Amino acid sequence: MLSNCDGRRAVATNFDHAGPWRAVSRCAIWLLFLAFGFACTACPAWGQTRLRIATLNVEILTAPGVRAGELQKYRWDVARRAQFERTASVIEALNPDVFNLLEATSKEAIDLLVEILHEKGLTDLHGYHVECNDSYTGMDVSVITRLKPELVDDLAIRTLYSSSDDPTWRQAYSMTSPNGNPIRRNASLSRNGCYLLSIDGYKLGFLGLHLKSDPSDPYANAQREAQAEIAKRIVRQEIVGRGYTPIILGDLNDYDPDVPDRDPERETVTQVLAKLKDFDPETPAPELFNAATKIGRQADRYTSHWDRNENGVEDPFDVFTMIDHILLPQSLSASVRRAFVFHSVELRTTDHRAVVVDLDLP
Repeated sequence: MLSNCDGRRAVATNFDHAGPWRAVSRCAIWLLFLAFGFACTACPAWGQTRLRIATLNVEILTAPGVRAGELQKYRWDVARRAQFERTASVIEALNPDVFNLLEATSKEAIDLLVEILHEKGLTDLHGYHVECNDSYTGMDVSVITRLKPELVDDLAIRTLYSSSDDPTWRQAYSMTSPNGNPIRRNASLSRNGCYLLSIDGYKLGFLGLHLKSDPSDPYANAQREAQAEIAKRIVRQEIVGRGYTPIILGDLNDYDPDVPDRDPERETVTQVLAKLKDFDPETPAPELFNAATKIGRQADRYTSHWDRNENGVEDPFDVFTMIDHILLPQSLSASVRRAFVFHSVELRTTDHRAVVVDLDLP
């Protein structure tokens, strides 16, 4: 998908012959120019580099023979292998330059996925996995990319986490219980992956997030807001502080009030998206915007399929909402060529859909 039209060179011509041959030659050159121009309408403009970014929750993608957590989508290896094949087909169809994954549960899972992609001929894609700190679910954050990540402490992808006795990557929060009693807790960001990529002079720092689930639960909402505060500190220190432009993406498990999704009845009751977009308190306006603002059709804005009766098919009373997001820097707003949600994903593969953004970097 990475492309740059700077490599084209004009062909020198010498019209030494007079008469009709000169006219014929000029006509042939002009026709070739027109044909080339029409053939390259999908190319970025001269001097631009096209970059495709995608994020997808791959729903407990577990390698055969591996048990990484207490949750399993499929118990039998034959069914697990089939899920890998379908997931690889999604990546093959999208052909992304940066593919952020949530819920791949081990390095073995990413290695197997990349192995299948290489068998399909996508040998320039490579996978990077980091073991996160959700020991119950075993869910991690990973990336598959054709760009080479910058190493920090010899790691291509890192997770930022502190134990309960270390406040570095912790955040205190409070809420009121149903019976009116105050509750005070301390949150960690147990599922995150930070990786730094460079392309044609652009230094992009990605923070892949999988925040606390259930935007209808008060306790989960309070914890998710605390996680957003930790994420803001990570962006400021580990991305901007290293000279990179930040992009936050993943399963944020919340709605963006600035971008109405397919379900008009569900609205956020938190400041999670607002906090993440405005990660720097020293600036007067939010530094990031939601790429979904570039998706013009509201009916297309959904990334999560809650199969309410768990029958494996789409029913009229299932819930479709947008809880997966890509937050881009304001400086790249004019560079967004297209943003969309890839809905051609089977429910037996994952109950999420991929968010995709195409950038034309000047």
